[in-house]
Amino acid sequence: MSTSSKGKTSASTNDIEAYNKETLDDKIRKLTTTNVQLIINKIETEKTKINLETDKIRLFDKKNSLVVKKKISN
Repeated sequence: MSTSSKGKTSASTNDIEAYNKETLDDKIRKLTTTNVQLIINKIETEKTKINLETDKIRLFDKKNSLVVKKKISN
């Protein structure tokens, strides 16, 4: 078993790494930050999808309105 300067202890016999509390807290904090960012990105993506669907509906309504106007004018 060896200890590195980063506060991590490796047990190379089983390919298992053990971390001290500070290193583990840091890893958890980084993962939490990454997870929050992924959730924010997912929410933004959903908002964009909803906006695109709304725009699509508006365009179809506009198209239908123009088709009706064209039929009336002919």
